[in-house]
Amino acid sequence: MWGRNLITSFRAAYGGKQARYVAPFFSAEYLAKPYPMDEYTAMLVPALENPDDYILPVTMDDVDMPAHLLSPAIGFLRAEDYTPAELARAFEQRINGSGDGRPTTGSAPRGATARALRVPVTIPATFSKYQELESSLRYLTEQFHGAAPLLREAGFVCTVRNSDSDVRIRVERLGDTVYGLDIQLGGMGRDDVLNFVLNPRGWGSGRNSSNGTASVVFDRAAGVPRLEMHDLSVLGTSWSVKSYSKEELFEALWNRLVQQVEQLARGH
Repeated sequence: MWGRNLITSFRAAYGGKQARYVAPFFSAEYLAKPYPMDEYTAMLVPALENPDDYILPVTMDDVDMPAHLLSPAIGFLRAEDYTPAELARAFEQRINGSGDGRPTTGSAPRGATARALRVPVTIPATFSKYQELESSLRYLTEQFHGAAPLLREAGFVCTVRNSDSDVRIRVERLGDTVYGLDIQLGGMGRDDVLNFVLNPRGWGSGRNSSNGTASVVFDRAAGVPRLEMHDLSVLGTSWSVKSYSKEELFEALWNRLVQQVEQLARGH
């Protein structure tokens, strides 16, 4: 949208022939601001030609919809009645037309909850635990590379080295290695885990030692893959099992590294 006239562009998107559906999320803020209302006014033009197959309204926080903007005869969804994953499935069902999936319309009283029928929650056919592990290792590698310079402010040097199958994090103080962590694709005789090996002196480590492993599981309720961490000591516990997103796992690993570095700094 850089350099474009926003009003003209929005009107063309919402009121022209570019969109198959438009889904306005009505909130008090939406109704109070000029840009959204101009967009919604543009939506009404093609909706006159195709009233049942263009605007898919969703209301937020029990907003009171004026009848001249949304007729009481039009079916709508209330965001608070759905989790994000359920709302996404409702859109998918409505747009793809599987089993109709339309919200209740017609004589239903204003404010009646419109619900899509529940469908089986399954693991996507494209899900691959190996690809998720590789993606997670790449993410952790990128995050450690980005965060490493932060330790210089505290008088430590953090070096991150990586290959396609592992990443090695080393923290030095005055030339001495004070913290080390290896994250490997595979370990302990398995090829479907991330293996974590604490390496405080920077010595070489094989794949037959471990301070924790993470395997990929698919969270059906949320509709996303997660990492199930079997922590033997890498995060500071003697043994525990906890589920993380890759973002949460990096934060936990980084916080543990910083905790260890802080303890060392206090000792000096």
